[in-house]
Amino acid sequence: MAITIVPFSPKYAGIFDRLNRAWIEQFFTIEPFDDLVLTQPQKMILDAGGEIWFAALDGEVIGACALLPFGEGIFEFTKLGVAEKARGAGVARALLNHCQTRAKAKGAHTLKIFTSTRLGPANALYRSAGFIEVEMSPAQKTRYARADIMYDLPLK
Repeated sequence: MAITIVPFSPKYAGIFDRLNRAWIEQFFTIEPFDDLVLTQPQKMILDAGGEIWFAALDGEVIGACALLPFGEGIFEFTKLGVAEKARGAGVARALLNHCQTRAKAKGAHTLKIFTSTRLGPANALYRSAGFIEVEMSPAQKTRYARADIMYDLPLK
């Protein structure tokens, strides 16, 4: 079956939290901003003008991500979590492609990602999707302690 992308629903809030906590805790530690976003997605993402999307396969939610406004015409692609059993099956790419389309529809000119060089498969995905590494400002370096690389994707 094909991967289906579905919008946020309060019934999925716990899944959003669980999928993202799993990968963050596997490689890093939950930071205060993570905890706010994961426990209060309505307030921190949706009420701020962002969106949350889920990937489902055979009726089971196996992935989640968010678009978070980052500035005029810029969205951050963030909180990309995929169930361990579904990694490598194109779930992250499907979510990323959907969010690129959504960001364009919302008038964005740039999609931004903060990540870590420790996440090899994620970095490979972003580069293959056309993201370009850009230098982080001192303020941007404080967004997440784990983030040591930032990418931008110009949206045409």
